[in-house]
Amino acid sequence: MPARRFPRLSLAFAALMLALFSWSAASGQSAPQAEAIQRANLRAGPGIDYPIVGEITNGTRYPIIGRSARFPWLLLQLPDRQGWVFKDLVTVTGSLAAVPYTEQVLDLAPTESPSDAAPSPPPFTGGAPIMGTAPAESAEATPDSQPPSAAVYIEAIDFANVRFAPGVDFPRIGEIRRGERYAVLRRHATFPWLEIVYPNYVTGRGWVFRDTVTIIGDLNSVPLTDERNFGAPILTPTPLVVVTAEPFRSATPRSASNPALGALAQSIYELLLSRNFAPFSNKQASVFLMDLQTGESLNINPNVAYSGVSLTKVPLMVAFFRKTASAPTPQQARLLAEMIICSENLSSNALLKIIGEGDEYRGALYVTETMQRFGLKNTFLANSFFTGAAVIGATPTPQPFVPVPIPADQSYTNPDPSNQTTPEDLGWLLASLYYCARDGNGALIDAFPQEITPVECRRMIRVLRANRINGLLEMGLPPDAILARKHGWAAETHGDAAIIFTPRGDFVLSVLMYNRRWLEFEESSALMAEIARQSYNAFNPEQPVATTRQTSIPLCSFDAINALDPTLIADLQTPDLPFPRR
Repeated sequence: MPARRFPRLSLAFAALMLALFSWSAASGQSAPQAEAIQRANLRAGPGIDYPIVGEITNGTRYPIIGRSARFPWLLLQLPDRQGWVFKDLVTVTGSLAAVPYTEQVLDLAPTESPSDAAPSPPPFTGGAPIMGTAPAESAEATPDSQPPSAAVYIEAIDFANVRFAPGVDFPRIGEIRRGERYAVLRRHATFPWLEIVYPNYVTGRGWVFRDTVTIIGDLNSVPLTDERNFGAPILTPTPLVVVTAEPFRSATPRSASNPALGALAQSIYELLLSRNFAPFSNKQASVFLMDLQTGESLNINPNVAYSGVSLTKVPLMVAFFRKTASAPTPQQARLLAEMIICSENLSSNALLKIIGEGDEYRGALYVTETMQRFGLKNTFLANSFFTGAAVIGATPTPQPFVPVPIPADQSYTNPDPSNQTTPEDLGWLLASLYYCARDGNGALIDAFPQEITPVECRRMIRVLRANRINGLLEMGLPPDAILARKHGWAAETHGDAAIIFTPRGDFVLSVLMYNRRWLEFEESSALMAEIARQSYNAFNPEQPVATTRQTSIPLCSFDAINALDPTLIADLQTPDLPFPRR
């Protein structure tokens, strides 16, 4: 599309841009940038009703100078213009936290009248599977909803959301991926959306934004519709929420008897959907909660594997105490503190080397064997943690990488091939630590009767209790709440798992979240805090937490640990430790 010139932004918005770039310079961070996944239209405002003012393509990044507070659109700065882009069409590099909100609409020069015409379709090349050629039978089917006589198909440029009706305000019902072709049923006369055959939804059809797909065939041959009333979406009959009283490794799950737990599960599930964390998508989350008094549990979006990030350092800690027969030395206690509280990978690898008898790789295999023997089939560590440190001297022979087969689904969350887990596995492990420390029994003692003791379980909980980071689950609890937890995050995956001690009952809460492109920490922390707040209030309705707190992550070091918790190292070496009580 030819270059176009536009008047300068208003003085107020120019000041907003200046503030953004000043912040970037002052903080030593570059402004966040966006790059088209393949190609993307730029529009004069944050919505598909605004005219196209340009186009960007893969291979070039552009600064993000604004974002809409109401819609998923970003304002980009190009060398000769600005333009709004739909967020799903670009890859964002960097954090959007400091990008100012604006609803600025760009003015077109009076002589310009950009076209909103769709690009010419590429020639049909064949080879991609056709996922549907006719809609599912429906009593409401109309003549104009039948497949066109001349077959027209679409294929996602990369991946595209499928929605219940033509607009981003309608519920998302699934997604399509590059390499799959879907028959086009109708095109909307007013909005740039196409209705396609979509067998994965109960009606057999759905709508996709035209800019997210490649069109194969003559789109003009597809019937038009100007329908505005699409009714309410048909919900899936079995939402992915499981509430049971199933004991660990039991073959006979029992129905839960606590109605409050079922209501909590549905509330959290709907909260996740409202933030676009949907099962079977490239942005999803899983939650596990267990009532430690009754054994009842809820499991939302279960059996999905996530990158273990630093959460698998809890299994590493369990394996360390299984391997060692005496209290940790001061140096070992320091390594444990740095690993759990600061998520320090160098300290984690030093502990792997100890349990691997001098070999980090063997130590990782020992962690996996410990979890499998314990009964957790979806948690493994197949290599040491990445440190980025340069190798001094001769390059060591790389260890063979052997993928670990697990039953959990790995198809959507792109989990690290050498480090994976699930919220359910982490939840059961923390619950077993709790019972071991409190009563000296439970699954952990049953699995390792001669290797793990109640004193060691209390030592592990003592380390986890020292991990206060002012973020994630912690921000939905009272400031003086007692919790024993491990957090972890990478660019796409964030997680937190905790034993939470409350006046009216203790529980385990474990959450993992994934976004294929980039998961904003502000988004995940706020959402986990709200999940924790609702969970806490379900157990303590007489003393509810009114609102979540804001995140403020402090810098972490061993000196900082000592300043905040000066007795930690000594506590880990005492012959006994009390079980934490409210």
